[in-house]
Parts: sequence; C-alpha cells; structure tokens
Amino acid sequence: MSELPKMIENDTGQSASLWQYVTHADHGAEWVELSDNLIGLVENGAKTIQYAHARYTVRSGEVFFLAPGKHYIENIPAADGPYKETCLAFDNRMMADALSTLVSLYGMEIRHPQGGRPDPTLAHVSTRVWPETQLFFDSLAPYLNTDYLSLHPQLMRLKLAEFAYMVIVHKEYGLQHKLLQCIDRLSDPFESIIRNSVFENLTIEELALKTNKSLTSFKNDFQRVFGDTPHRWIVKQRLLHARLLVVSTNKAISQIGYECRFDNISHFIKLFKREFGKTPLSLRQEQRR
Repeated sequence: MSELPKMIENDTGQSASLWQYVTHADHGAEWVELSDNLIGLVENGAKTIQYAHARYTVRSGEVFFLAPGKHYIENIPAADGPYKETCLAFDNRMMADALSTLVSLYGMEIRHPQGGRPDPTLAHVSTRVWPETQLFFDSLAPYLNTDYLSLHPQLMRLKLAEFAYMVIVHKEYGLQHKLLQCIDRLSDPFESIIRNSVFENLTIEELALKTNKSLTSFKNDFQRVFGDTPHRWIVKQRLLHARLLVVSTNKAISQIGYECRFDNISHFIKLFKREFGKTPLSLRQEQRR
C-alpha cells in the first residue's frame, strides 16, 4: 500500500498537509489509504481510480476531490513528461471551520444544492479546472515542501475557504456536495463508522455499541442510510472489494477470500457467483482475454 505524506496535527487538533507529487515511472495501480479528505489538481498525465464496477480517469487539467478510505489508484505519466499533481489534504473539522468562515464573515448561505448530486457509491468527483481554481493552486506553490500551512491553521482555513468559495460561486455542484459532506460526517458519524468497520469481524451488537445506539435504533438507522440489512450490506461490500482484487491483481482466489474476511473459501466462491454470475476465476479469465 502506498504511503502519502504524513498529516501534521496543529495545536487546534486539526490536521492538514500540502504536497506536490511527481513521478516519471508508471508504478501500476496501488492501494492508497487516505485518513483525510483530498483535493488536487492533475497538472500532467492522468490518475485512474478503480472501483469494483468501473474505472474512472482524472485527466491533466482536472480538479478532483477524494474522500477518506482505501483507494486503488494509478498515476500515469504523459507521453511528453512525468505525472504531476498538487494536493491539499484536510480533515472534516478543518473544512467545516472554513465553511463557517464563509457564513460568519461573508453571510453566504451554504447548503447542498438541489442538482448535481454525485453518485453516492463513488469516493471521488472531478471537473475541468477553471481560471480561478488554477490561480488557487498556483498560489499554493510558495508553501510546497514546507510545513507552513500545516502549522498555521488560520491560514490553512482561509485557503480552504477560498477554494470552497470558488466552488460555490462557480456552481460546481459535485464538488460542493463533497465539501459539505465533511460537515455531514461531523454531525452524524454513523455512516463513516460503518464504512470503516466493513472488514472488522464485529457482530451486529458490537457495531451498534460502536455507534452508541441501541440494537433497534441501529438497525433502523442502518436501513435508512444504506437501504439494506447490516449483514447483507456488509457481505456485499466485501464481495465488491473481492471483485476488485480479482480483476486487478494476481492474488490467489483463496488469499482474496481471506483478505475480505471470508473464512470458508468454498462459501466465498458460492456467494461471489451468486452476486456476479461467475466464479472469481471465471471472471478473472474473462476480464483478461
């Protein structure tokens, strides 16, 4: 799994980091684990983000948002030069404070827009850079390879507020939804707790305890948020992750089953075929013809 630059926690307990990543080599798709939100600009080359059902490409000259979690990513150099991106990572509290700044100082009304809601199954959203955002990323250049922004939370908050302002004014609804989800996750961490617990061997009762809810309340909230029962939803998420590993790695089917918390490999193969219509090996062979 690839490692990102370490997030630096400032004296407010919030964390943030800024970096520019350049590579001349295509290292292939790699697992990248994000503990915080990421906004970035692909300046040369292309970034692919692989999900179980599809692969998405963020091209040169596009701005992207990527939510916390484990992602299967490939950074591809261009024919005429290296892959290059500038990224700003921040936690939910930092963005919430930045949005509060826009409300308190400038009287902006900030809420989820009616249209442009991104696919909820995707952790990212991307759009073509526009002049103001290009200037925003250019303004970060003096702080690259330093800890200055990380150690000065007020300035970091202002930079994030600047970015959010441009997103809202330019009516980039997909990005706006993603930024506002930072506040949603703070006010109701239920969904984040569940998503981060998919590969933990917890009983339903233990999950309910982890979210500080009674068993009845937990089941009701789970159905409301995910539209399914806890057991069925968690098994499906594990199978989706297994499918991604089947089609994008050379790992043994048994290893994939164990990694995705299926202790009985025969049962894993049976569930996989029921969900996707093919056994893991058949799907891998079909994808590689």
